[in-house]
This record gives sequence, structure tokens and C-alpha cells, in this order.
Amino acid sequence: MSSESGDQRILKRMAPKDLEKRIIQFLEGQNMCVLATCSNDVPRATPIEYRSEGTTLYFVGEPGTKLRNMKNNPNVSIGIFLPYIGWDSAKGAQITGKAKIISRDNSTEFKEGLAAYQWEKTARELGIKTFPETVELVKVEPEKIEFIDMSLKKMGYSPQQTLNVR
Repeated sequence: MSSESGDQRILKRMAPKDLEKRIIQFLEGQNMCVLATCSNDVPRATPIEYRSEGTTLYFVGEPGTKLRNMKNNPNVSIGIFLPYIGWDSAKGAQITGKAKIISRDNSTEFKEGLAAYQWEKTARELGIKTFPETVELVKVEPEKIEFIDMSLKKMGYSPQQTLNVR
């Protein structure tokens, strides 16, 4: 038996609900990502802290290139990954989705976003009481999540899985 035919067994796809649970667990276990935005054919990749609620990501940002890019083009890509310490440790997600700067005027969505981002914890760390006027709250709704987890091979699954969210 060749290794090619032996590898056929690992091409199995996970059930979407099981994959979504695994991705949510992965996202909750991390807090840093690389956010890629683009404007006028000029890409920008920004390392940034995030918090997740389900598969939705939240982050905050000061005025600058990434926020300008998202206002002009809400399509974003986000990379999240674990440090590589060996073949079985290779794990990460590439998220394609839409970014939305949440308006303070939409108080319900803004409050929910601040709660998901765990703003109170951040405020305590910074020694401040209110969300700064110069900072924007951003929500990223994923459309597709490409998940890599080499340890899935041991369970008979393909290490590359795709979850179409919307």
C-alpha cells in the first residue's frame, strides 16, 4: 500500500457543528491575531488583540490606517495561529469576513460589543473608567473560516477544514 492510498482515510470532513465547536474553542484560547485590510490595492497586516464571542471577533483601535481601510473596504482577512513547536502543534485559522465599526449611537450593539471585548477588564488594566472617545470598537463577522489542525489526522480527519459561516 502506498502512502498516498494510506492517506485517503484522513480526508474526512468534520460535521459543521463539531468543527464550529473546535474553532470556537481555538479562538477563545487565543487573544492575538493578524488583521489584514486593504485600500486602493495597498494591503496592510496589523497584529492586534482580539476577543471572541462564538466565531465573531471584536477588537479596538485608535484612528489610523487599519480603521480607514475598513471604512473604505469592510472585507478583511484575519490570521490566528499557535507557535510552531513540532508537526502536531501546527494549528491556526484564517478568517474571511466583514468588519463593522460599531457606532456609539447604537447603544445596544455597542454595549454588547464592549461586553464581548471584555472592556471592563481592559479599563481596569489601564486605570480608566470610560471607553475613550478616540478609540473605535470593531466587530468582524466571519463568512468563511479555514482551520488547520494537524492533530485532527490522529482522529481520521483532514487537517484542513473549512467552515462556511454565512
